[in-house]
Amino acid sequence: MINNYTIRSKVSVFLAVIFTLLLWAPFFIALRSTNEKYLKYQQNYENKHFSDVAAMGKQHILDYLEKMTERVYDAGLTLSLIGTYAEDEERYFPALYDSTEADEILVFASDGSLTYGKMMYGELFLETAQEALSSGNNVVSELKQCGDGVKRIGIVSPFTATDGGSAAVMLLFSQSSLEPMLENLNLSDDGRLCVVDSKGGLVFSQQSEEQWLEEGQFAADNNGDSKEKLWILTGTKDGKEYVAYKEPVGINNWFVVYAAPKEQIDIKLNVGLAQTRAIGLTALFFMLLLIGFSWYRGNLGSQRMDLFKKKFRIATSQSARAAFEYDRRTDRLTFISESEHVMLPKPYISLSELGSLVHPADRAAFLQSVADLRGKGTTSTTVRVFNFCGKEVYRWYHVTATLITNKHGGEVITIGTAEDIDERENERLVLYEKATTDSLTGLWNRAEIEKLVNDRLSRLEANEHSVFAILDLDDFKDINDDFGHDCGDKALIFFAKKLRYTFRFGDVLGRLGGDEFVVYMTLTSEKEIVERRLKELMENMLSRCGDECNMPPITCSIGCCVVNKGDTFESVYKRADGALYKSKTFGKQHFTIVD
Repeated sequence: MINNYTIRSKVSVFLAVIFTLLLWAPFFIALRSTNEKYLKYQQNYENKHFSDVAAMGKQHILDYLEKMTERVYDAGLTLSLIGTYAEDEERYFPALYDSTEADEILVFASDGSLTYGKMMYGELFLETAQEALSSGNNVVSELKQCGDGVKRIGIVSPFTATDGGSAAVMLLFSQSSLEPMLENLNLSDDGRLCVVDSKGGLVFSQQSEEQWLEEGQFAADNNGDSKEKLWILTGTKDGKEYVAYKEPVGINNWFVVYAAPKEQIDIKLNVGLAQTRAIGLTALFFMLLLIGFSWYRGNLGSQRMDLFKKKFRIATSQSARAAFEYDRRTDRLTFISESEHVMLPKPYISLSELGSLVHPADRAAFLQSVADLRGKGTTSTTVRVFNFCGKEVYRWYHVTATLITNKHGGEVITIGTAEDIDERENERLVLYEKATTDSLTGLWNRAEIEKLVNDRLSRLEANEHSVFAILDLDDFKDINDDFGHDCGDKALIFFAKKLRYTFRFGDVLGRLGGDEFVVYMTLTSEKEIVERRLKELMENMLSRCGDECNMPPITCSIGCCVVNKGDTFESVYKRADGALYKSKTFGKQHFTIVD
């Protein structure tokens, strides 16, 4: 009996031991697997860590260059809207880049000739300007050694000149002004970021008390495993070993290089291995439970998401609105849903491509909406876009967008909608035109003139001046009496046409009533320029306005005053009206300019 009990006890203990071993075996196997995985992770850690930091630095550089490029694009857009005049160059061109850190501004004609800026810079960066003119895209030049011993890059943007031809504007930035691209990057170790060219030349780097980077240090090929894209190098100044990683920027064969002391990385990896062993048992216990629960929730959520997407596509395809997504990392804008009224010309486009599709007159509003999106996180604008409906035409769209940032993953996604409002907007513009323009001449009416002039006056700076002019047809009453009101109307239309032909696109032209017209010459105060414009107008009026009326050439009298900061429409009107009275005392076809 005792022997049988002893045997059963021994068997029970044996079975208990076996059961315990079987129960704990998965944990020991998992722990061993965890250690092996971490050893493998230890080998791969440097590549992942360094590639992540290099990618972060690359994105920081691209974002910074994008902001600099937008400034150049804005300068080109401004020039395309207001034009360039020799008398304004020395005063106006520097204002285009005073707010930036640029050293110089250059303007090139369509044939590559330099129309503004220093010739020594124009010859050095001519190839970059020609590339932008031929491609129609913004271009960033290589770092070039200038004659004054300073290395610079040029950022050039093409634009359409007021005469319809192509031109390009370029801003030059010194090498030292590029260093902020890598500032404010809080790195977790003692590593440093820099940018080099294909020959290893140092373009710029993070500022540091320990300057161990030198020209040509990263020109050699990687000495380590090519799959890992890492290599070990020895500092040329301190003799220490560094781990380095090189990633292309995508511009001018530039590379972002991230390097850190090898000893610091080894310490962190050893600490991480110890921590991994400590948490291995705990993580394994919950692994299966989480996998099962996650599978269940994921499968259920996937079914719901598929159903939602299906409903969403059906709903949007039947409307005039489509949803889009823009990823800044890849610079791709794609439609989440499309309708027959809203669709992309190809599967995806970049932000610059979208800007080129926007009507030139609406690009300023488009750029402002992009700035609002980045600053406020949301934007809403109405613009005309080309080929956004499957047809090569401009149509009006109302666009709304919201910025979504994943701080942990570093992802920046923009979600928005584009609604086709072409019919509604065209109706609104027709009503607006009827309410703001003179029905006979097509110029601004009196109410809109006062609004536009007061708006321009309110934005004048202390050192800026413009000119306000009142123009009155000579003997207009005699034209109506001798030739009839129909010929009088034709004379008014003829005069309005000559005003448009003589003055600039940015000037304000309007009819106050009867035969009284006004012109507001924006940012023009030199007497010689004003006199030349007025003489040109009077010469243009020497032709006959219509053979059927058999009228002699019509003439006009003009009164002008120089506009200063603080003026109002009422004050400039009174001064110009007084000048007009003086012109009338001299007879026909005369102008008077007063301060």
